[in-house]
Amino acid sequence: MTRRATCACGNEFEVADDLLGGITNCPRCGKAVEVEGLRDPAWRLLQVAAAAGWASATAAAYFSWGAGGAALTALCVGAILWLVSRAL
Repeated sequence: MTRRATCACGNEFEVADDLLGGITNCPRCGKAVEVEGLRDPAWRLLQVAAAAGWASATAAAYFSWGAGGAALTALCVGAILWLVSRAL
């Protein structure tokens, strides 16, 4: 099964299964294109759990430190989750 990806230049092309959830280069312009899809359903569960943890940490910070603390917590936890997701 192949999936179609669309580049910012407007080129639509087919992507092999092993690139689902990853990044590939557009064959026309060479720019990086993020390919939607997940290779492992357990990864989706981990993403949902991370989002729920992010929301609960932000809510707890809001009730403890107010809006500024919630914004700072959301930013820091979001940055950590993004870095971890890129490392896996």
